[in-house]
Amino acid sequence: MIQLSKILKSVPIFHTLGKESIDFIIQRLKFKTFGPNETVCKIGDPGDEMYIIINGEVKICVYDEQGNETVVATLKAGEYFGEMALLTGEPRSASVITTKDSEMFALHKNDFDVILERFPSISISIGKIMSQRLRETLAKASHLPNVNKLETGQQGPRGSLKDVPLVDLIRFCEANSLTGTVKLDKNGEQGQLEFKAGQLQKVSLGNLTEDQALDTMISWTDGNFEIELKPIKLDGLVEDKTETKEQLKIRHILILINSLVVQKIIERALNGLGYKVFKARNISDGLDLMEKEDIHLIISDIKLPDGEAGALIEQIRKQNENPIIFLGEPNIKEEVLTPIKKSSGVKITNSHEVSEIVQLIEHFNQNG
Repeated sequence: MIQLSKILKSVPIFHTLGKESIDFIIQRLKFKTFGPNETVCKIGDPGDEMYIIINGEVKICVYDEQGNETVVATLKAGEYFGEMALLTGEPRSASVITTKDSEMFALHKNDFDVILERFPSISISIGKIMSQRLRETLAKASHLPNVNKLETGQQGPRGSLKDVPLVDLIRFCEANSLTGTVKLDKNGEQGQLEFKAGQLQKVSLGNLTEDQALDTMISWTDGNFEIELKPIKLDGLVEDKTETKEQLKIRHILILINSLVVQKIIERALNGLGYKVFKARNISDGLDLMEKEDIHLIISDIKLPDGEAGALIEQIRKQNENPIIFLGEPNIKEEVLTPIKKSSGVKITNSHEVSEIVQLIEHFNQNG
């Protein structure tokens, strides 16, 4: 199950943030949907948003002068891209295209600037990252490899070190935020470099230390390479799905909303995050579902065809203490708000933004 707070904590610029800061960021995420083969952003576009994939898949692509495409990475649910755009605002250096129906949360640079103003501690992380990028920029002595010399295999780009030296390969991986392994072979001598989101994590060649291995392989003027792409392993996420489900209190959610459009939007987002969703359009049908299914949380309209918030809370509390999230509405009368404010385990949103709903679900997951 995808948890936005843990994904955001894995993003380098947010790594040092506490729960309050992460929750503040989640409130500013915007829910977006894309069809298959739809361009999320293309080379040259303004770098003004980062994205978190909650459902679907995208490919990261670069192109040569003839327009031939090279896929340098494939990202799936639980992964993110474009985070450096929040720091630099530089034009996109690669295109991102969906390979299937996808749902994502986006954080715009304008919202990031608000976050930075409220939580200046982020500047510490930014300073480290920007200093590293400056050192890398100053160290560059040549351009990125010519993509004409990169073949695209089933796993990823491959070619000859005669055409593309290892130094250029490293820059290629960094510039495209690649996650995967660069495998080298010179006359049977095999080494590899492991990257995560464009950052070099590990270097190995026989029994040599990492420094010795890197110096040795950089000196190779012949041999072959292959870049094996793989998904990012997000820090803090438990890979055993059974263990994750046992740790999380909320897995099954009842959407009790009269509008089919709103119901569908929330359902798709929650399905993408790994929750099992049940739906009803009135209190009576919702209560019937709760008797048949193991429901852990309810998301509801304040006004339903057969009753308002107070009636729903009263009926549910006869069965259990499951948390309830009501979707806020403008100009709600105080007598309608009173039972919501007085009841424990009940929250109300300020809007119908999916990100705010998800934040409240995570609040109940973490705090019970």
